[in-house]
Amino acid sequence: MKINSALALTSAVFLTAWVAGFVSVVFHFIPVTIPDPAIRYLPAYDLLFIAIIELLSIISFSGSVLFLLEARKILARWYLAAPLCISLALLVIANLLICFNGNTLLGGPISTSETLWLVLLALLSPGSLLLFLTSYGQDSLTELYIVVTSATSIFSAIFLFSVLKGLSSPGSVQSIMLPLAFYLSILLPATGICYLSKATMYGVTDNEDEDGGGDKDY
Repeated sequence: MKINSALALTSAVFLTAWVAGFVSVVFHFIPVTIPDPAIRYLPAYDLLFIAIIELLSIISFSGSVLFLLEARKILARWYLAAPLCISLALLVIANLLICFNGNTLLGGPISTSETLWLVLLALLSPGSLLLFLTSYGQDSLTELYIVVTSATSIFSAIFLFSVLKGLSSPGSVQSIMLPLAFYLSILLPATGICYLSKATMYGVTDNEDEDGGGDKDY
């Protein structure tokens, strides 16, 4: 059951946009300025979003570490999950840098901390692709997850290229807002659903190997 829990936990950060939207609607959130020197007048809506993504990033990082530890026992390609684990660890740090930066998130020329944040978001898709490849060949659904994450990885590569290309352009923020919204609202949640589906289906067949002491034939 630990693999199931790990996959479910790892899905958290991929659902950030949906969770943030839900929280904003529930609390009827209105952007204001919080006069707290610790966050240097960071707009409240940005603070809410960063707080949510930071919490979900920590949950996902914990899940990825648990998956890595458990996968070592039963999967021959367990090491493919390491890049996602590293990316999530760095994303936790990047979220804090954004928070204490004190400026409106993506409200002007892209800063170094925002660039790092965007790069790490883009790396979540290929990291997920590698994680699903650890169990390639187990079932047809895993192949579907690989197809989905391959598609999101292609988009994330294009998105990442546009971010890096536009760093020196004053209008670079405007040019990436629509792709970023699409990535956060559609593609990352699609990946998150793959994790949740895998967490559900893993218990049907794969835990038999786990309970039997491990099998590294995959």
